[in-house]
Amino acid sequence: MAKLVLLGTKGGPSLRGEGASFLPTSSHLAIAGRSIIIDCGLGVTASMVKAGYPLTGLTDIFITHCHSDHVLEFGALLHTAWTAGLDRPVSVFGPPEIAAIWRQFCEMMRFDITIRMADEGRVPFAAMAQINIIDAKTSNPIRLVDDNGLTVSAMRNDHPPVVDSYALRFDAGGKSITFSGDTRYLPSLAGFAKNSDILVHEAMLAKGLDHVLAKTKTGDDRLKNHLLAAHSFVEQAGQIAASANVGHLVLNHLIPPERDICSDADWQAEAGRSFDGRCSVGHDGMAIEF
Repeated sequence: MAKLVLLGTKGGPSLRGEGASFLPTSSHLAIAGRSIIIDCGLGVTASMVKAGYPLTGLTDIFITHCHSDHVLEFGALLHTAWTAGLDRPVSVFGPPEIAAIWRQFCEMMRFDITIRMADEGRVPFAAMAQINIIDAKTSNPIRLVDDNGLTVSAMRNDHPPVVDSYALRFDAGGKSITFSGDTRYLPSLAGFAKNSDILVHEAMLAKGLDHVLAKTKTGDDRLKNHLLAAHSFVEQAGQIAASANVGHLVLNHLIPPERDICSDADWQAEAGRSFDGRCSVGHDGMAIEF
């Protein structure tokens, strides 16, 4: 049995009031005896503990790309786990930028780290992250992990202007789950996700875009153009799920996240235009066993 917990399901880095999808993107996956975090949006650390997973049990972190709503709490997650008693390296997989982010976080926190190592007898903090760079040169999938019954694969998705952005697939014990990452409609993702028990796919609803744009107040059309060029509408997520023959489509990284703007019924109606299988609209804390 594997278990997915969506820790944060909001698309974008801002925080706007309370709601079902308040926190930016992060997920926990318990599979093959591993405790895995996928993306480290703001709030991931507290949400992991709230979901019942001890920080000292963390084994792996996967970063799909380095936009802030996916990586902002990466260093803080590991630092907090370290202060909770983590004393062994965590395997970290991410785009090339992740190595610099880790080095610079360690330097930023040098004062605290040095004091805690001397005053509290902690192991060296810099060794807590075993960095592995995801570097797929083409859209062909690559294998990241093949260990103790778990395989993890990555495929370059399409999230302009970010070049190094990836979808991830986890397979173990006859169970499979695919995460789209942030991507515009990408038909080849269906092949990557083929027959997955769960497809966690980002989703955007057209009726809510004006609300999102009004809240951000960027002053011109660049954010609107980015959303339209780099993200998937929910009907497109449904098309991927249908083509991939997935068992369960889980909508994530919701744009907009506010349920008073776009209700679960709105999301389900649009998904149903292209996918007639099981579909869930993600919310923070949603747990799914498979």
